[in-house]
Amino acid sequence: MHTTPREVEFETHTIGPLVLTTPFLRRLGLGETINRWCPVAPQADFALGLVAEWVGQCRLSARRALYDMPQWAATSHSAERYDEMEDASQRHDDRVGRLLDALYPTRAMVWGEVIARAAQAYAIDLSRLHADTMPIKLAGLFSAQPDDASVPHLEPGDNPQGEWVQQRKLCALASGDGGLPVWCDALSGGTGDSSTSVPQFEACCEHARLARLLPLEEVMVIGDRKMPTADNQQAW
Repeated sequence: MHTTPREVEFETHTIGPLVLTTPFLRRLGLGETINRWCPVAPQADFALGLVAEWVGQCRLSARRALYDMPQWAATSHSAERYDEMEDASQRHDDRVGRLLDALYPTRAMVWGEVIARAAQAYAIDLSRLHADTMPIKLAGLFSAQPDDASVPHLEPGDNPQGEWVQQRKLCALASGDGGLPVWCDALSGGTGDSSTSVPQFEACCEHARLARLLPLEEVMVIGDRKMPTADNQQAW
C-alpha cells in the first residue's frame, strides 16, 4: 500500500559553480595530495586538504579576499557539501593562513603531482611549453627580511625606481595546449631571466614526472630572446 504525502516542503539553494568545481578538484586529487604532504595533528578540526578544496572553489567561482571567505561560503551554501563542516563561519582566514604556511615547503611536490594527474585525466598535451618571467612590483616601506636563502626576497631588480619600489620575480611554464599553467615559482626580485629557465624546467620534470607522460626529447620549450644563452643551450 502506497501512502501519498499531503504536504511536501521544498528548500531552494543556489550552489552555482560548485556543481563543477567539486568533482573537478576531487578528480585532480588536490585534497588527498595535500593531506599526504602536509599532515596535521590528530586533534585538528579539519585536514588541510579540505581547507585547500574550499580555497580552490572560492578562487575558481568567486575570487575575493581571504578574510571574506565565510561570507562566500554562506552565500554558496558550500558548508552543506561537507559533513565535517558545521557552518560557514569555520572558513576563516586563520585556517587558510595555516594551510599556506604548511604548503610552502612542499609546494613543488604537491603541484607536480596535481599537474601530472591533470595531464593524464584531461589528456593535456605537454609537448610544447612556453617559459617566461614577470616582475611583480611592490611599493611602500619594507621591513627587514629573513636571512633564509630559500625564501624569495624583495629586491630592487634591474631597473630600480627608488627605494620604495621593490619586486619579486614570477617564473612560469604554460602548455601550448590551451595556455594552461604547468609550473610556477616565486624568485627573488633581482634574479636574472636567462638563468631561470633550466632550473625551473628541471624541477617541473622531476616533480611532475614529465618523462612518464612523454619522451623528454619530444618536449619543446619556447621562450624569449634571453633564453638561448651558452649555458642554457648546453643544459638542453
